[in-house]
This record gives sequence, structure tokens and C-alpha cells, in this order.
Amino acid sequence: MAPSPAAVPLVLIALVMSIASPQFPVASGSPNVSRPLMVSPVPGPVRVMTPFDLPEQRWRPGHRGVDLAATPLVEVRAPGDGTTVFAGVIAGRPVLSIDHGAGLRTTYEPVSAIVREGQTVRGGEVIGHLVAGHPGCPVEACLHWGARVDAGGPSGGDDDYVDPLSLLVDTELPITLKPTRPGDGQL
Repeated sequence: MAPSPAAVPLVLIALVMSIASPQFPVASGSPNVSRPLMVSPVPGPVRVMTPFDLPEQRWRPGHRGVDLAATPLVEVRAPGDGTTVFAGVIAGRPVLSIDHGAGLRTTYEPVSAIVREGQTVRGGEVIGHLVAGHPGCPVEACLHWGARVDAGGPSGGDDDYVDPLSLLVDTELPITLKPTRPGDGQL
């Protein structure tokens, strides 16, 4: 049965609202949370070398981020507005973390930071340069990009990891509106 002509605009509004207010899945059964869309932290088309692989339990092996192919010393940009909360070395590798507000934090490694802790950054602003040598990277250089949201626990250890690709604005996907009146085309 075809929807009534009055119902079709409501379907279109729901579709546009779902695109304008994206949801992304988080671990541990937490509810979906709306977050601002972001841009890729590395230039060019996004080439994923190692995808996000969330384990069933927090302590199990997995890949809590994505590895994006790039070239050594390429500019790494903030994918969205935020505040630098860490710029230093962990386990011998340079790491950078940005708090984007509303419980969202993103992390980048190996990145030689040009911003300092406490510094406000804008989406698209250069935050550092990619360093070659990410373990397991099958190309010249990979940026490990992670994202997590505050799950409401008392410590950062209670955060839930999310696929950072779910935060990206998909400019490759055109939005096509369908006819709203019967006889104008197929619905």
C-alpha cells in the first residue's frame, strides 16, 4: 500500500533530520549519541589500512580506532573544534588528544604536535605532522585515529570507543529527494 500524499513529506522530514543529526554506535550497549560531523584529519580521500574492530568485552583484543594511509610529515588537521588535552609521548610514540565537548575525545598517533595542551583548535586547523613508523602499517605512514565518548562513569576508563569514520561528513554521498506526489515518479 502506497503512503498517503500527506505522509510523504513527513517521511522526507524524518530522512533529513536523521542526516542532520547523525547517530553512531558505541560499545557496551550505551545509547546512540548525537555528535557533530567532522572532516578527515588527513588530506585526500580516506584510505583505511586497518578498520575499527571493537571487541565484545573491553579487555579483549581489537582495534579501537582506524589506521589511515598518508605520507610522512603530512599535515594532520583537527577534524572539528575542540581543546587539546594531551600532546606528548606515550610508549615512545608522539600522541595528541582533542576534547570536542559533549563527552567526545579524539586521539591521533604518531603525530608530532604543533599545538600545546589547553590550546583551543578549530576544525581544519593544522595540529601536527604525521611521523612514519606506526606498527603494523602496510604503507609508508599511517595515522591511527581513535574516538571515544564519555559513558557517564567516574573516570576516563569508563569511556566507550566509537568508529571515528562514523563522525565524518560524507561528501561523496549525494542526497536525492524523491517526488512527493503520486504520478511524479516512483517513491
